Amino acid sequence: MNEAKPAAAQKADAKLTARGVALAALMHGGFAAEDLDRELRSASLNPTDRGFATELAYGTLKMRRALIWSVSRHLSRPFESLDERLRWVILLGAYQLLYLDRVPAHSAVDEAVTLARAGGHSGIAGFANAVLRKVAANKARPPVPTVAGGAESLGLHASLPDWIAAQLIERFGFEIALRAADGMNGAPRRAFRIDGSPPERDRFITEAQARSLDQTSQAGAVDLYGRPPRSSQLEFRENRYKIPECIVVAGGANAFLRDAIADGRAVRQSEESQFAVHLLDPKPGEVVLDACCGRGVKTSMIAARLAGEGAVWALDDDELKLSALRDIVRRKEWQNVHVVRADAREAYPSEVPAQVDAALVDAPCSGLGVLGRRPDARWRKRENDPARFARVQAAILRTAAERVRPGGRLLYVTCTTPAEEDELVVDAFLNENSGWTATEVPLAESSAVRKIGKYALTVPGIDGADGFFYALLARG
Repeated sequence: MNEAKPAAAQKADAKLTARGVALAALMHGGFAAEDLDRELRSASLNPTDRGFATELAYGTLKMRRALIWSVSRHLSRPFESLDERLRWVILLGAYQLLYLDRVPAHSAVDEAVTLARAGGHSGIAGFANAVLRKVAANKARPPVPTVAGGAESLGLHASLPDWIAAQLIERFGFEIALRAADGMNGAPRRAFRIDGSPPERDRFITEAQARSLDQTSQAGAVDLYGRPPRSSQLEFRENRYKIPECIVVAGGANAFLRDAIADGRAVRQSEESQFAVHLLDPKPGEVVLDACCGRGVKTSMIAARLAGEGAVWALDDDELKLSALRDIVRRKEWQNVHVVRADAREAYPSEVPAQVDAALVDAPCSGLGVLGRRPDARWRKRENDPARFARVQAAILRTAAERVRPGGRLLYVTCTTPAEEDELVVDAFLNENSGWTATEVPLAESSAVRKIGKYALTVPGIDGADGFFYALLARG
C-alpha cells in the first residue's frame, strides 16, 4: 500500500477517482442525481470512469436498504451510529462486493480504505477494512422474498420502502411485483426521439452506426480492471410501441449520440413517454393543449408532429421549467408554440383558446413508475403522496377538459402505478361528466402491460420499461 499522505492530499487524490466522485456525490445527502452531475463536471474523468462513478453512486443509493442489512451483520453497534462518511464508504465498498461482478474484491476493499483514510478520522480506515473483508468473505444478501414474507421481504430484497413494495404487490401480484422490483434496480432502456419522417430516423441510425467509435480497437486501451473496455458501438433495437420517431439504443457511451443530443437532432425520451404523444396522435392543423408541460419534452414532440401547422399551447406553473421550453422554441424557431405560465388546476388565462382539438394532461404524480431512473426517489416518496396528488390530478383534468371541443379528445397520463392516481381519478371524472367516454388504449395484456377496462398501465422494470398509465377520452 502507498506511503501515508497528509489527509488533505489524500482527500484531493480521492476526489479524482471514480469512487471518490461517487462518494462526494453521496455525501451531499444521498440525493445523487443532481449532486453527481455537479461532481462529474468538476472532475477530469474519462468516459469509462464517469460511467463507473455513475454506476457506483446510483447503485449504492438504490440498494441502500439491502446493503445496510448485509453490512449490519458484521457490526457490533447500529449502522446509523457510525460516522456519516464511514457509512457511505462502507456502503460503496459493499455495493461493489455484492452487486458488481466485474470488480475484484481486493480492489473494492483497498479503494474503500483509501477513501476512509482520506476522511482524516483516526481508526476509520481500519474499521472500514475489517468490515468489508468480512462482507467479502461472506457475501450475504437479503433472502429471496416469499409470498408469506409479504411486502417486508420484497422491500428488503429489492431495497424499497415497505409501502412501495406493498403497492407493487397489490397492483400486480407477488410474482410480477418481484420482477418489477428487480427490474427497477437494473438498467432502464435507453430511448431517444428523432423528429421527422421515418426515413430521417433511418438515416440517423445509419450515420450513427457508421460514425460510432469502437473503443476496443484503440491500441493499449484498458478499463478500470486492466481489461479492454466495453464497446462504444451503438446497437439499435425496435421500439416496443411502433413509434415512428423512437429509437432504442444499447451499447456504451458514444460521441456521435452525445453530439446529436447537444445539437437537438436527438432527444432523450423514454418509450413510454413518447407513446403518450403517439397515442394522442396530434395532426397538422390541430390546436393542442399541453396542460402540464414541464420542460416541454412532450410539447416538442407534439410541435414536431404538427409540422408548423396548427398550434400548441403549453402550460405550467414552474418558471424554471418553462424557461427550458422557451429555449427549445427559440432554437427551433417555432412560431406556433405558445408557452404560458399558469396553474393548471385553475381557470386558464384568457389567451388560451376556448376550444382545442386535443389535450394532453400529463398529470403531476407520485412517480412510482419511474423509480428505476431516479435512484434517490424511493427514499424521498411518502406513503400519503398518492392521495395528495389525486386531488391535484382531478382538478387539472376537469379544467383541461373544459377546453376540449365537442368531438375532441384528451389523454390523461401519469408515470405512476397506484389506482388512486390512475383509473380512480379518470372514473370519477367520467361519472361526473356524461359527455365524455373512454376510448380503448391499443395495448395488449401481457406481463409488461395491465389492461384496466379500456385503460392501460405499463409495468415498471419489466424489460427496462417505465410504469405509465394511459386513459384516452373522447368528448361527444
